[in-house]
Amino acid sequence: MKDLYKIHEIAKLFGLHPDTLRYYEEKGLLHPERGENGYRMYTIQDICTLNIIRAQRELGVPVEEIGAYLERRTVEVTLDFLDEEEALLRRKMSELEAARAEASERRSRLLRYGGAATGRVTSRTIGARPYVFLREDVILEREIDFLLKKLEKRHQDSIKIIGKQTMGAILDGESLKKGVYNHFSCVFFLTEQKRPHDAALPGGEYASLFYRGAYDRLEEHWRALRAGLEAQGLTPDGPPLELYHIDAHDTNREEEYVTELQVRVARA
Repeated sequence: MKDLYKIHEIAKLFGLHPDTLRYYEEKGLLHPERGENGYRMYTIQDICTLNIIRAQRELGVPVEEIGAYLERRTVEVTLDFLDEEEALLRRKMSELEAARAEASERRSRLLRYGGAATGRVTSRTIGARPYVFLREDVILEREIDFLLKKLEKRHQDSIKIIGKQTMGAILDGESLKKGVYNHFSCVFFLTEQKRPHDAALPGGEYASLFYRGAYDRLEEHWRALRAGLEAQGLTPDGPPLELYHIDAHDTNREEEYVTELQVRVARA
């Protein structure tokens, strides 16, 4: 049995690129010997060290922390290191469970709104809804996705565009009065009371109309919603908002988009 192994042998054994082994050497994690021809030669101890490095890197432990552990490794230090490893695994398990729950909620949302009845005006009472928002003087329809991403970045610890939060935009009331239907005053994510939020959409009675497809027929949908309000003896009590339940993050097909046009109402 050999005592020394060349770099390509070790790289093949561990499924690593030779440059990775050179990097570990540069960081002080490995200390290969040099053969007569100047080639790196690895010992059985280097193989044991690489086993440790591989296990820790798979957990995402930084190279610097691995190096510190290797330098002062004893049974006692290893036990302390295992405590830290268990804590890291618990955090990862918690993050994975949160990601699983979020994926489940997203699936439920797609199934729920994928079957939503469209073109029908309904009304219901909704409580105050906490939200985070980004306001601009005038937001054009084509700018909404960019501004939602900007808002997500501002709240990156609690908000994800591809997640469980409902996102939307509020139409600009003054522009609507002038017959302009592609101007918005703010974009937002609905959140929860226990999470950071900027304000809350007021509670009250809301009327809504679901529609499928692209966003270029907003005028038609708003007129249909207004007609439905009049038939029910209701009037708008504030600017309408759009809620994007199924959009380009969920499908490439515009005909599968599902948007809810919603407005707070008062009895006429």
